[in-house]
Amino acid sequence: MAGMIIKQLKSEEERFACLEIAKNLPEWFNENGKRGIERDLKKEETFIAVEDGEVAGFITVKPLNDKAIEIIWMAVKRELRGRGIGSRLLNSIEELAARRGFEVLVVKTSGGLSYKPYDETRRFYEKRGFVRIALIDPYPKWGEEALIYVKCLHKI
Repeated sequence: MAGMIIKQLKSEEERFACLEIAKNLPEWFNENGKRGIERDLKKEETFIAVEDGEVAGFITVKPLNDKAIEIIWMAVKRELRGRGIGSRLLNSIEELAARRGFEVLVVKTSGGLSYKPYDETRRFYEKRGFVRIALIDPYPKWGEEALIYVKCLHKI
C-alpha cells in the first residue's frame, strides 16, 4: 500500500476501471446504482486510489451547499478490501473538503438493517467518526430506506 496514490479521475480508462469495480460488487450496487455511478463518474468529482498502475478503488463527491459535501459513491475492489484503501480515499476527501471550507461530510447508505453487506458499510463509516442522524423510509430517490450519516470536518 506504500506505493498507492490518490488522484483525481481523469481518463476514460480510469472511469471504465471504476465501473468494473462497481459491477463486481453486485451486493452493494444494483442496476440503478451502476447507472447512477456511470452518470456521476462523468459529471461529479471523483478520486481514485491507484496501486501498481491499477485503479484499486474510487470515491465520488458532490457539494450539497457551501457548508456540506456528500460522498455519493465509494467502492474498493473486492480482493483488496480490508487493506486500508477505503480509509485512504476517505481521509483524502476529508482533507480536501476541509481545505475547501466545507464543514460537514455527508453519506447515505442503504437503511435496510437486515441486509448484511451494508452492516459492513455502516461499521466502516461509524468507525471513522460518522454519526447516524436520520433514517428516511422510503428515501424518495431510492424507493427504499436510507440512513444519513454526517461527520464534522476540522478546519485546515
